[in-house]
Amino acid sequence: MADSGAPRALRHLWASPAVFVMAAFVAFNVVGRGDAGWVLMGAGLSGPVVALAWHAVRRERPETAFVVVPLGLLALMTVLFGVNEGFPWG
Repeated sequence: MADSGAPRALRHLWASPAVFVMAAFVAFNVVGRGDAGWVLMGAGLSGPVVALAWHAVRRERPETAFVVVPLGLLALMTVLFGVNEGFPWG
């Protein structure tokens, strides 16, 4: 694996939306709690927001893959969960 130059903890923050998406899937489909699923989807933004703040404080630019993949995953799954379960604002 190529060294991206990012600390391991920072890479985990970028990858954290996957855990929240999985938990939201369980909340929507196994438990049947739509409200909890949407809260978990919103909480999925916490890792990338902290990672972006970290990069802003250090005046660094994050790698494109670290931004596109997690935020793209959240956007895609939000649309798919919204189509299947109904959007929280509608």
